[in-house]
Amino acid sequence: IYDYCFVGKKGNLLKEFTPTLCQEYAFKMGLGHFIKRVFECIFVHLYSKPTKSLNRIVKEMGYFGLYFGLLVPFYLLHPNYMPDPFWTWFPLVPAGSHEFVYHFLLGVFIFAEVMNLLCHLHLKSFRKSDHDFTRMIPRFHGYSKITSANYFWELIAWIAFAFVAQTLAAYAFLVFSFFRMNYRAHKKHHRYIAEFKNHYPAEQRWYFIPYIF
Repeated sequence: IYDYCFVGKKGNLLKEFTPTLCQEYAFKMGLGHFIKRVFECIFVHLYSKPTKSLNRIVKEMGYFGLYFGLLVPFYLLHPNYMPDPFWTWFPLVPAGSHEFVYHFLLGVFIFAEVMNLLCHLHLKSFRKSDHDFTRMIPRFHGYSKITSANYFWELIAWIAFAFVAQTLAAYAFLVFSFFRMNYRAHKKHHRYIAEFKNHYPAEQRWYFIPYIF
């Protein structure tokens, strides 16, 4: 869907339209995230029965497939798309620095995605098979300060994406993702406390965002 909708690609009806830098970067960021996600589903994640439930699969399909797969690119890749960089409102940002900001946000996105992958690999090292429910206390890649470091890095990635895309649909996806991951992170934090009791350093870790909650 992304490749078909992406204006300026060979075969598109609007061959004369040249995508903006933010459209091109946001397109690559979204595509890169889901390529990583498919890779993780095949080679990294180990699933238990609750994770494989039909109800959860339907929710995930609606969340990613319908909303991000259809609504977000519809506005992002629309031929009448006009970016409105919010940082131009601030006097400390030099004029003509748009490209630098986009490069910086792309770098933040890549860093956050790599850290998110490392978090998942770290968690995978505790389990040997799909039906292995062994859990240990994670300690690397941000886990020394955050219970759900994987969600924190994913939030950073979506913030960078939203600031590059600059559409209402992208900002709405960011807000929805925040509440979704915040809910899961809060549950995981209390599950770790209940499971590991005094061995879990709850007083030393925030459950989602460091120095906030």
